[in-house]
Amino acid sequence: MNNISHLIQKDFKRKWKNPVVILGFLLIPVIFTIIFGIVFGSSEEQTLPQVPVLAVDKDKSFLSQFFLTALNQGELKKLVSIKVVEEEEGRRLLDKGKASALMIMPENFTEDVWNHRSAEILLLKNPAEQFLPQIAEEIVDTASLLFSALFSVFNNEVSLIRAFIEKGEFLDRDVSTLSVQIKNRLEGVAKFVFPPVISLKQEILSEKKEEAGPSLSVQGYILPAMAIMFLLFICNIVFEDILREKEIGTLRRMSVSPLKLSEFIWSKTITSALIGMICTFVLVVLGIVLFSIQWGNLFIVFLIVLCLNIMLAGFISLIYSFIHTERQAGAVLSSVIIVMSMLGGSMIPVENFPPLVQQISKITLNYWGLKAFHKAIQRAPFQEMAPILVGMLAAGIVFSVVGSFFLKSNLRKGLIR
Repeated sequence: MNNISHLIQKDFKRKWKNPVVILGFLLIPVIFTIIFGIVFGSSEEQTLPQVPVLAVDKDKSFLSQFFLTALNQGELKKLVSIKVVEEEEGRRLLDKGKASALMIMPENFTEDVWNHRSAEILLLKNPAEQFLPQIAEEIVDTASLLFSALFSVFNNEVSLIRAFIEKGEFLDRDVSTLSVQIKNRLEGVAKFVFPPVISLKQEILSEKKEEAGPSLSVQGYILPAMAIMFLLFICNIVFEDILREKEIGTLRRMSVSPLKLSEFIWSKTITSALIGMICTFVLVVLGIVLFSIQWGNLFIVFLIVLCLNIMLAGFISLIYSFIHTERQAGAVLSSVIIVMSMLGGSMIPVENFPPLVQQISKITLNYWGLKAFHKAIQRAPFQEMAPILVGMLAAGIVFSVVGSFFLKSNLRKGLIR
C-alpha cells in the first residue's frame, strides 16, 4: 500500500507540472453550458426558444391580417414571433439565417376564403435549421385547420360579415341580426362543447414522483451531461502513462524491482478516480457560481461524485486491458467515449430516442451518472438514489478488479507494445 501511495504522489506531481490538457477538458463542459444557456435561456420553465417567423401579406385584407394576428396571440405568442415584411426583404433575411421560416399569404386570400376556394399559404423553411422550422410548420398547419373549421361552422354568419365589409357600413339591425344568428349557432353546438362530449382525464403515474421536485434547467442538464463525457477523457489521460512508460522502458525495469505490477496498475486507477473527483467538484462549484444550479443535498452529491469516478476509472482500466499501443488507445477510447456519450444522454436527451435505443442507453455509464445528478437536483429521496449509487460503486469495483487482472496479464505477456 505504501508503494501505491508513492506512485499516486508521483502521478499527481507529474500532472500538476503540465495541467493544460486536464484544464482544457475541464473547461469544455463549462463553455458548452454557457453556449446552450445563451441559445435556450436560463429559465427553468422555458424549454424551447421562440421561433422567429417572417410573414409576407400579399393580400393585405381583413382576413389575412386576422390570420396573422391570431398567430401572435395567447399561448402561440410564446412559441412564435411574427414579423410582417415585404417579400424581397423576407427572402433576404431568411437566406441570412435571421428567421426559421418565411410565411407568404397569397393574393386574393380573402376572396378565395369567401368563395370556399382553396387558399394556399406558402411556408419557406430555413434549411440551416432542423427543429424550429418544423415547429413553425406545425403551428401554421394547425392554425390553418382551425381557421377553415371556423369558416365551415359559421358559414352563414361569415356571409353576413362579408356583406357588411363590402357595404362599408354596419346598421343597427344588421348587427342585431348577426348577434342573434351567432347566439343560435352557439346554442346549437353548446350541447357538444359545454360540457364536451369527449373529455381528457389526466393521471400522473407513481413512478414519476421526481416531477414534483424542482424543475431541471438547461444548465442543470447540460453541465453534468458534458462533465461525465469529458471525465472519461480525463481518466484516459492518466492511463496513457502506462503505454508511455512501457515505450521508455519503465515497465521493463519495474519487472525486476520490488514494486509489483499490480501496485502500479492500481495506482493508475486510484489516481484517475481522484483527479476525476477533483475535477467534478470544481465543476459542481462552477455550476453553483456561474449558473445558479442547486445540486441538492451536498452529502448525496459527494456520494455521486465518489461512485461515479470510481466507475469511470474502473471502466477505462478495463478498456486498457485490450489496448496495445498509444495510437490505438487514442482511436479506440475516443470512439467508445463518443458513442457511449451519444447513447447515454450526454449529447442528446435519452427521451428523444426510440424505445429500443432508450433501453440500450441503460447500459452506458453516462446514463446512470446523469440520472443520479438529475435526481439530486430534483431532490429525489435517498431511497431512489441508493440503488443507482450502489450500482455505480459495484460496477466500478468490478471493472477495476477485472481490468487490473487482464491488464497485468497482458503486460506480463508483452501484449502491450
